Amino acid sequence: MGGSFNPPTLAHYTLMREAIDALDAWKGFFVPVSDAYLKRKIRRCHPPVVLSPEMRVRMLQSMCTDNRMTVCEKEIGTVEARTMPTLMALKEEHPDAEIYFLLGADKLDLLTHLSCHRGFLDMFKVALYARDKAGITDMLKENDELSRYLHRIVLLPQPEGTDTVSSTKVRERMLEGEPCADMLCLGVWELFKEFSPADFPDTIDRFKGEDDFLSNRFACQFVWQGLRYGNAEAAFQSSKCADKRERKVFSNCSADKATLNGREIVPYTGWKNECLSIIESVLTAKFEQNPSLMKRLIETDNRLLINGNSKGETYWGVDLYTWEGENMLGKLLMKIRDKEITK
Repeated sequence: MGGSFNPPTLAHYTLMREAIDALDAWKGFFVPVSDAYLKRKIRRCHPPVVLSPEMRVRMLQSMCTDNRMTVCEKEIGTVEARTMPTLMALKEEHPDAEIYFLLGADKLDLLTHLSCHRGFLDMFKVALYARDKAGITDMLKENDELSRYLHRIVLLPQPEGTDTVSSTKVRERMLEGEPCADMLCLGVWELFKEFSPADFPDTIDRFKGEDDFLSNRFACQFVWQGLRYGNAEAAFQSSKCADKRERKVFSNCSADKATLNGREIVPYTGWKNECLSIIESVLTAKFEQNPSLMKRLIETDNRLLINGNSKGETYWGVDLYTWEGENMLGKLLMKIRDKEITK
């Protein structure tokens, strides 16, 4: 059974146990998805409640009170969901085993997609939970890809109550301060109850749209080290120059032009060691000299500011696909915000 397990619920446990019993299985594997995949999936939620991969594994392990259940961590360190490679790896480890992929009837699209992989339903069987078995059978028969493999798909009855329990509902209850122990196994609850809404601040993960003022490319006037600039990017790129006359070229540059010009400059010796303090100085000037922008920055309150991007930039920002990055620009903005709030 693959899934986010964010957190794992009583429904996950029940579905696994029922499948093991129905199939007379030797072992049931819970396979939590990677951190990067989960963060991409949840990032549009506000706030994005994402438990760490270590915590999700711990919760799943605590839930495996039935020794027929275990946790498979093969996807934890990957970037994306890897159903086929995971199943293939399990097949290599257990060459004589008959392996079932467990999923709900609402995932027929995923099953159709997987069936397009050559040999998927020849190598693996599927245990499909359905409340309306007759209706699902008709849908399978009408599906060009799946109709040829009806003998490889086992329909299981949906256990009572499992369709009303979900990780989403658990997270929502936690954020609203409502009890949720009734939807979790005891071991999971003991771990999950330690969390509170304060552990999951809301997030701005792209400096675009209404949040574009956080970007270094945002157009605004300010003076830095004796010269007036029209954006923070121009001021920062100008800092590579050895003297004020060379920096003056950037004074009237757009952000795009400043970036291009900056690539042509070989920074003075020591610039790389100073660039963090330089950009902090530039950002401080930008916001202190533009009170309306400082007000908007303060109004982000305790939101986590992430300079998310899809260009693989992982020093000043965070790659929103791999979710890796030091996010130095976001950290500096939060530093300036917090300093202003505590004045």
